[in-house]
Amino acid sequence: MSHPPLDIPGLANARDLGGLQRQDGTVTPHGVFIRSDAPDLVSPEGWDLLRERGIATVVDLRRPEERTPGAPGDIDVIAVDLDGAERDFWEPLEADGRWGTPLYYVPHLTDLPHRMAGVLQAIATARPGGILFHCAAGWDRTGLVTMMLLRALDVTTEAARLDYATSFANAAAMEALRSRSQHAEERRAVLTRFGHTPESAFADAYESLDLEEWSKSAGLDPDVLLALRTWRSSAPAT
Repeated sequence: MSHPPLDIPGLANARDLGGLQRQDGTVTPHGVFIRSDAPDLVSPEGWDLLRERGIATVVDLRRPEERTPGAPGDIDVIAVDLDGAERDFWEPLEADGRWGTPLYYVPHLTDLPHRMAGVLQAIATARPGGILFHCAAGWDRTGLVTMMLLRALDVTTEAARLDYATSFANAAAMEALRSRSQHAEERRAVLTRFGHTPESAFADAYESLDLEEWSKSAGLDPDVLLALRTWRSSAPAT
């Protein structure tokens, strides 16, 4: 199952990745990873609520020119540019709209594996405590990292795709919070043009991911893979 947004003032697309159904019948642990939109609008009360949930580190996936201040001094902030500036990769995806959908996930992991490897390294080596990771809207860059985390614990395709679709359900709240369009219908139109729904596009990418093979091709450190497979020692290795 997926979860409703966390009630954190200043966030409209935040959710704990705990409680999602795994293939072995168990569920993912709570308090390890929260995915969200950018936390630049989080109030002091909101940060208190995040601390209560154990958040000790924020991982910012945005490009350098997008980054905004927002985390208080006692929260570690690790900035890792997941997109990268490889224009040969991005230009065709931007031209046909795939950049804002899961249709870019597999090409990104294949062509720019070092980008995701850098994010996973940051997640694996962050100080003890929960991690909030985000991009701008908490939608697709955040969704791509979420795909890796859920695959690592063998979350069912159904639970994973429902989590992805939650961002579409939260679009109106994001628009109200930030006073700008989240382009949900444009995203749907692009996916329709490619023969997909949001759920089916995510599911295709999710099911195609062989984490072991990808980690080898990306040169991922074995300790980082183990941290991924155990959700930072919060679950038995799959």
